[in-house]
Amino acid sequence: MIALTFSELSTCLPLAGGLTRFADVTHGKTVSFCMSFLAWLSCVAVAPTEVQAILQYLAHQYPWLVHKVDGVTVLTQAGLVIAVLLLLAVCWINRWGAQLLTRFNSGITIWKITIPLLTAITLISSGHFHWDNFSQPQPFWSEGWHGVLAAIPGAVIFSFLGFSEATQLAAETKKPQSAIPIAVLGSVGIGLVLYVVIQFAFIGAIEPSALLHGWGQMSFDHDNGPFAGIALTMGLGWLAQLIYMDAVISPTGAAIIYTTTTARLNYAASQTKILPNWFSRLNQHHVPAASIWFNFVIGLLLLAPFPSWQTLIQFQSMALVIAYGIAPICLISLRNLAPTLHRPFRLPWPKLICLMTFMVCNMLVYWSGWSTVWRLIGCLALGFIVYLIATNKLTQRLACARFLIPHFISLGLLSYLGNYEGGLNLLPDGIDYLWLALHSLIILQLAYRQRIDSKTCQHNLSQMALPNQNSDVNEAR
Repeated sequence: MIALTFSELSTCLPLAGGLTRFADVTHGKTVSFCMSFLAWLSCVAVAPTEVQAILQYLAHQYPWLVHKVDGVTVLTQAGLVIAVLLLLAVCWINRWGAQLLTRFNSGITIWKITIPLLTAITLISSGHFHWDNFSQPQPFWSEGWHGVLAAIPGAVIFSFLGFSEATQLAAETKKPQSAIPIAVLGSVGIGLVLYVVIQFAFIGAIEPSALLHGWGQMSFDHDNGPFAGIALTMGLGWLAQLIYMDAVISPTGAAIIYTTTTARLNYAASQTKILPNWFSRLNQHHVPAASIWFNFVIGLLLLAPFPSWQTLIQFQSMALVIAYGIAPICLISLRNLAPTLHRPFRLPWPKLICLMTFMVCNMLVYWSGWSTVWRLIGCLALGFIVYLIATNKLTQRLACARFLIPHFISLGLLSYLGNYEGGLNLLPDGIDYLWLALHSLIILQLAYRQRIDSKTCQHNLSQMALPNQNSDVNEAR
């Protein structure tokens, strides 16, 4: 549903760093800053996180890369040096432009689809696939729906967020009107099928002896790398080595494409005058190189050891989900502000789907728990204070952003009183979702009413190089 809203926005406004530009067109620079700051906060941490993941997997063969500190695996000094070199390599690949990046990423994408499918097919077709695992008497979900929902905001939702990279690179895409919907919706669909097949193979490949105490207490050798561990248990050493290779190559692809995305977010923020002009300087390959190297420096600062990879991934995912919540708001606002804007992909029933999408984003944030939400709100508040100090015309710029205040207060209070990680568990079942439904309806209406006026919107559109647009832009020009 989130991807559907982005498909319409990205095809009618095919701009670099789309998330930032959408909000600027419909609600001005303050809302644009808040959403781009959250998206940047999430994306800039991905490359160093993936680099850490690569080195931890390589430690299977090169144990000198990591060591234990208070029971937590962190990089050694030698590991940090290698991490810096890997980040440099990722930035170097990005500075050569979208054409080289596309070729490189296409190869990695084929690998990332082929190896998991090969793993799943091999496990299912082996003589060690246990169909009885699908009907074990022990409860498959020992914590009920609460456990299922609490798992989604972490690595699960992170696994599906790759669709946004297509929207951030819209300005560098040939035929964006057809390519973007295919890329956005296709990435979600392919990911869904791929993950379901892999999980199906995993469930059946587990030895029944590992389930003696139920799925909640599942344990087997090499369970830190579960698929490689299962392959070794089955005597499939070649498959285990292939999985270890994949555990290095796949994070590399994620680090490269998120470095690309983050640079485009900085570029878009500079284009909308949120950041200084040097962030939008392009090199001879038409790449915002200054933004790439700025994010490289920030990535170095983030290479410090984190207590929990899962906590960091959940923080990154929810920062991006909150930012994604602006897409349905922008979509219904733009339908009113620019009704004749060329829309190659047009979402049906926009008000209903946008309301449902906005509620989905809010539910994901709620499921992440208070321990994640307060950090997100704290980071956003700090960035917002810096923005207010640096900007002029505060009253004018805050006029279209007033809905953000009750939005974050309500989400924060719900998470604090709610029933997920760090919450006080004070809300009866169903009350929290009634709260979310009312919250989503009220905030969406507030945001719609606080959109900028049509004249300002037309002026914003006239400043953008939009291909194949009609009367909205032409009249403004």
